[in-house]
Amino acid sequence: MFVFLAIHLGVFLAVTYHGTEASQCACATLNVHLRNGPGTGYDITRLLVATHCLPYDGRQQVGGSYTWLHMTDSGQSVWAASDWLHVQECAGSSPSQPQTGHGSSGVQLHGCPHIVSRSEWGARAPKGSLHYMPHTPVYVFIHHSGAGSECFDQHSCTNKVKIFQNYHMDTLGYSDIEYNFVVGEDGNAYEGRGWTRVGAHTKGYNSNGIAICVVGDFTNKVPNNLALTTVRQLIQCGLDNGHISHSYTLKGHRDVGSTACPGTHFYNLIQSWSHYVSGTALYHA
Repeated sequence: MFVFLAIHLGVFLAVTYHGTEASQCACATLNVHLRNGPGTGYDITRLLVATHCLPYDGRQQVGGSYTWLHMTDSGQSVWAASDWLHVQECAGSSPSQPQTGHGSSGVQLHGCPHIVSRSEWGARAPKGSLHYMPHTPVYVFIHHSGAGSECFDQHSCTNKVKIFQNYHMDTLGYSDIEYNFVVGEDGNAYEGRGWTRVGAHTKGYNSNGIAICVVGDFTNKVPNNLALTTVRQLIQCGLDNGHISHSYTLKGHRDVGSTACPGTHFYNLIQSWSHYVSGTALYHA
């Protein structure tokens, strides 16, 4: 019988497995410092990049405001704060490499709706390096794609997402598709820049906000229930896995820019959702 601790925003859940071998890894949900002891007073050995993992031996220790997990980094004993880690079974033979769990990227986390990964929808490689989020995002921005872009099945939604990426890269000159996620009325979420990379979606707020764009024009209607459910599940998944701050503020794109996005009917709807706050955002980045 093997017991490991699953980390969920710093809360420990004891899970029991029956068996003799179940190698566990602690994976970074955001960039996190590795230290040579369990506390911020210890020296930093290096940065563990988001989605990368190290072997975890089950040891934990409280130090200061954090609970610290003990890992092994190329034979060296290291510690990292559990707030930015997720424990899972190691995948493959190189646990220090990105561990995805599902598909080809680390976006399909526990509790997420179905997310079509970049490789699955055929994304182009970014034109340049994409910066990591410097902190856990404190905003969620809701967008719509506008007129002439609705889709109701995965094939047509995939084509729309490809069109968006081409337009953002080739016409606007961005390094990649501007959104973190795109949601279709097929009920799927599509990985854009994902949980950990800075987007190009909301001027002045890209490095502290996650953007979710729903495909379609929602000036005179709201998205269907499939899309609305996926948007809300995606936000909850971000909360549960440490990619969105629990004190986040929800806003429509028009709250911080001269635009009609995300459409009047959709904008009116999100004002009834929890965490929505009207007016200009409080923080800039």
